[in-house]
Amino acid sequence: MKSFIFITLIIVLNVLGNVCLSHGMQQVGEVHPLHPLALLTLGLHTIINPWFDLAIVFLITYTLLYMSALSWLDLSYLLPMTAFHYVLTALLASQLLHEQIATVRWAGTLTITLGVLLVGLSDRKKDSKNSGNIL
Repeated sequence: MKSFIFITLIIVLNVLGNVCLSHGMQQVGEVHPLHPLALLTLGLHTIINPWFDLAIVFLITYTLLYMSALSWLDLSYLLPMTAFHYVLTALLASQLLHEQIATVRWAGTLTITLGVLLVGLSDRKKDSKNSGNIL
């Protein structure tokens, strides 16, 4: 149950962080990184944008929870399970950011979803003999 809750939180925080980040950066405007003054202006506009700030909170929390989950879950289980964020990100990008998503992109998202389901059905327990070994 702890794994399910952590994985769900990791997915939700990742999705919300990326959607907020995208929305905030769309408000800031197009980036032209070759001009130093433009980069400074971009940095100032970015850090005062509340959507960017909210995204940073979500993404830092996501990272901390992900690191915590890695302490007791196998990477080969956790990474595919958190890949479900692709599905939710596509849905929210479509609905909240009004992005047009092509059929082939939806097909790829469905493929990812099926892979996540397969991994989710696998055994996620660490082998106790190898739990202390790095390699």
